[in-house]
Amino acid sequence: MGSERFKPNTNHSFFGGFLYQQVIPNDHFLVQLKQVIPWQRFTYKLVKYYRGGGKEGRPPYDPVVLLKMLLLAYLYHLSERQVEEQSNLYLPAKYFLGLGVDEKAPDHTILTAFKKRLLENGKLAAYEQLLQEIVRLAVEKGVKFGALQIVDSTHSIAKVNVQQDERRQRKGQPPGDRSAYWGGEGQLQGAG
Repeated sequence: MGSERFKPNTNHSFFGGFLYQQVIPNDHFLVQLKQVIPWQRFTYKLVKYYRGGGKEGRPPYDPVVLLKMLLLAYLYHLSERQVEEQSNLYLPAKYFLGLGVDEKAPDHTILTAFKKRLLENGKLAAYEQLLQEIVRLAVEKGVKFGALQIVDSTHSIAKVNVQQDERRQRKGQPPGDRSAYWGGEGQLQGAG
C-alpha cells in the first residue's frame, strides 16, 4: 500500500495564483487564516476517517479542503449547501480552500458525509474541539475574530477573551455577553 494521494487541484494554475494576487488583499481575513494555520497537520489527523486512508480507490479530496469548508460554515453560520455555493462564488473563500478560480468546490453531499464521519467517530465534542483549536491557533498568530469584522469590512475588534468565556461556560456560568456569537449570518463577506 502506498502513501495518501488526493484529488489534484488547480490552485497553482494561471487562473489560481495570478488572479487571486490581483483581486484579494493580503490582509483579508481568509488570506491571513490560510497563511497562519499549519493546515497539513490536520490532513494526518483526518485522513483516518477516509475508507482506505486515502490510499485506495479514486483519490479523494484532501481532508483539509473539507475541514476548511466546515470551518467556513462554522464561522459564518452556513449550511453545507450554502458553504458549497459560497465557496464557488466568493473568490477569497475559494482561495482559502486552495482551489483554482476555475475549479468547483466539493459538493455539499461530500461535505455532509465527511462531517457525519467525523461526528460518528470523534463525537460532537471532538469536532468542536478541532474547530476551536483552529480558532485558537489563529488568535495566537494575531488573526482577529469578531462578528463585525467578519460581516463587515470595517476594522472592528471586540474585546472578547474566548478561552476565559469557554472556561466560564464549562463551570455552568452564562457567557460574558449573551448576545455575542462567532461569525455572521448568511453569505460570506470580506473581513479585512
